[in-house]
Amino acid sequence: MTITMKKLTFEDIKQAWLQRHPPVSVEQYQLADTLLRLLSEGNPVSAERYAEIVNLPVEHIRESFKQAKISGAEFDEDGNLIGNALTLKPTRHHFNVEDKELYAWCSLDTLFLPGLIGKTAQVESTDPITGESISLTISPEGVSNLSPATAVSSIVVPGMTANCESCVPNQTGPESAVCSQMHYFASRESAEKWVQNHPDVAILTVHEAFELAQEVWLEQRAKASQNPSTDSHPLQDNHNDNCCTS
Repeated sequence: MTITMKKLTFEDIKQAWLQRHPPVSVEQYQLADTLLRLLSEGNPVSAERYAEIVNLPVEHIRESFKQAKISGAEFDEDGNLIGNALTLKPTRHHFNVEDKELYAWCSLDTLFLPGLIGKTAQVESTDPITGESISLTISPEGVSNLSPATAVSSIVVPGMTANCESCVPNQTGPESAVCSQMHYFASRESAEKWVQNHPDVAILTVHEAFELAQEVWLEQRAKASQNPSTDSHPLQDNHNDNCCTS
């Protein structure tokens, strides 16, 4: 039986995301999180520096960067990584950490990144309908200082993005079919206006969206740490551990 958007529950949405992000090895999670922590310092990440920190051959890292670029990760002209969920390139979603002005590809990214980098972020975004500012504090433990208190987030339901005509297919990044449709809105009314032209997108409260982020990204890591893998190639697919791959 086909499930329509109107019938979807929070549990339906969560399960769709969990199916999209099946568990990987603890080594892969550690590599991905190390890369995000390096980006959170506010500087481009070179293959050489990353290889030294994770103690892997630089040739392996360069190949991983090459594959990540094909998938949509952002690099500067010198081949340094500058964006993969967390980015140094300006977007609608300001993500300030320890006085460093960073950005995120989408609203959902802002909600799981603090837990992955172990830092609290001050997030500011704008409602794509009204232009109104939305601000909030996101720590690994939760959301606070949400303003306006009525703010909500649009959340793509994996497998239901066919109606996004302006999206870049088969890519990760802020213009992907997934990330380009996840925003903060000042109110549910504003979000509902936007969703009229994006019928494959659900609306969650910010706290519900945070819960989704925790269960898909953080709890998966906790489970992986309890069942260590002997994966022989931990770099495989670590660049796709974000929410934005189409």
